[in-house]
Amino acid sequence: MPKFKPYNYDQHSMVVINYQDQLQPGTFEYAVHYLI
Repeated sequence: MPKFKPYNYDQHSMVVINYQDQLQPGTFEYAVHYLI
């Protein structure tokens, strides 16, 4: 099986946007991220 590195939502080196800042409490995306 392949060895995957754990994903870090606070990374800034590869992309300009920070995904952790985009998750606003009360949104559908926040609920999905919380459940998964």
